[in-house]
Amino acid sequence: MDVWLILLMYVAGLALVVAEILLPGIVLGLVGFGALVVATVFGFRYHWGMGVGQVAVALGVVPLLFFWGTRRIRLRTTLSAESGSVGFVKNYAALLGKEGETVTDLRPAGIVRIEGGKVDVVTSGEPVAKGTRVRVVKVEGNRVIVRKI
Repeated sequence: MDVWLILLMYVAGLALVVAEILLPGIVLGLVGFGALVVATVFGFRYHWGMGVGQVAVALGVVPLLFFWGTRRIRLRTTLSAESGSVGFVKNYAALLGKEGETVTDLRPAGIVRIEGGKVDVVTSGEPVAKGTRVRVVKVEGNRVIVRKI
């Protein structure tokens, strides 16, 4: 087999392994690994030095690319106001006693506009029509309970 074809198959295998790291699945990785193995076998048949070089590159480059790829796509574990990120946890205790107007029908859950912001709320079980004035009577974590005024 021609040396350029061996090298092309080897580089294609490396590219597919990198693509597997960035686009998780299993097909690209298996095809890339297979291409690397076949190219390395033909590399050893062409010249032992070429095969050793291919193994060395595979053992050095693939782990480095794996760690680079996983660091690049890992999830961020913290959210902070300085980074411009917005978290899902909000202190709703400040809404206790505030009044607002229903944006949707509350059956018994819906949305109320309080001080210009929209808040997901629930009632104690009674339905409330859209456009009705309500007051926050209880806050339990992120559960805001309202009652018709």
